[in-house]
Amino acid sequence: MLPFFRSKYNFTVNFNRLNGTVEVPSSNAKDFEVAPFEEFNAHYKVQNNPKSGYPYRGFSLLHYKYSMRYEITFANRITPALIHWELLKNFMDVTQPLADIPQFEYYREFDKTTAEFDKANGRPKYFWYRVDKSFLKEMSKAHDELLKEFNDEEQLDNLLMGKPIKKLTPPDIFKFPWKYADNIKAESEIKFGKTLWQKFTSFLMVDL
Repeated sequence: MLPFFRSKYNFTVNFNRLNGTVEVPSSNAKDFEVAPFEEFNAHYKVQNNPKSGYPYRGFSLLHYKYSMRYEITFANRITPALIHWELLKNFMDVTQPLADIPQFEYYREFDKTTAEFDKANGRPKYFWYRVDKSFLKEMSKAHDELLKEFNDEEQLDNLLMGKPIKKLTPPDIFKFPWKYADNIKAESEIKFGKTLWQKFTSFLMVDL
């Protein structure tokens, strides 16, 4: 997308952790309509491919009063949508530290709650820049093991019938990943903006 075109029109929904608001593009895509995150309600959404009929499941955030919305769908599983919703709620809750994922590494020290949590728990500064990339395999393995406890079809049925959805308790490796990592470089060894890994973790800011 060209810079001049991008600056003139707004097409993305912005979630502002600092002031707790959601910014939704106006009908002319030149301005934003702003409302508190707490005024939005989440609703289950399914969107079918017009050719194959294949369902894409996700959720919509609808403002209780105004025509403001945020929508997202994934493949024919409800699990990714629930994970995205939990990540979004965490991001907007300033009483909780940011999720400890590579995409947020650059921003952790600038977020008051997160910085205090990191200091209190001895988290290495710039952990995701310093840890060996192979550690992501351990995180992925723990993720897969956790999802074995969550039957997607069963929980989708619960959602559609208005029954409680199973809540998972993530292992500590997700909250304190540095405690499970063996190969963490010294802070003096990292060079910002030089390695592909650092570019990867800085660039992949989650598009909430």
